[in-house]
Amino acid sequence: MGFLSFFSFGSHEKEDAIRAAEAARHASQSLDIDVSIAAHENWLTRLETYVAGHSEEHLHADNIACDDQCALGKWIYSDGKRYLGSYAAFEDLRATHKMFHFKASSIVSLSQANKREEAEQELANDLHKLSEKIKRRLLDLKSVD
Repeated sequence: MGFLSFFSFGSHEKEDAIRAAEAARHASQSLDIDVSIAAHENWLTRLETYVAGHSEEHLHADNIACDDQCALGKWIYSDGKRYLGSYAAFEDLRATHKMFHFKASSIVSLSQANKREEAEQELANDLHKLSEKIKRRLLDLKSVD
């Protein structure tokens, strides 16, 4: 199911679909989708290493919880919102990305509290699912071009 299939169209379905596709093209011009996907996949690796105790990184849960500081988050709250903010598919991407950051923050907090099993569970289940959903939404957006 593509990005545009989540858009809500009224009685002028074809014209609305054309406007939505144009909005998606404008919005995606300021985002390197492949880099955004790679960055989220990299976070999974970084967190797996961190939770396993093999990382030298000093991660701060409060910073990770901020969903508007990474490149994708900055785009979501700027050009993404400007061009696509009224569409359900974009809202789904925004909410999923926000939850990804919340869960990543939670995983770091659990790990720092020596609750490794809980951190591993959240990482293996919740965070991987959220990451896949973000990836699908971004690939759907990329396919609009």
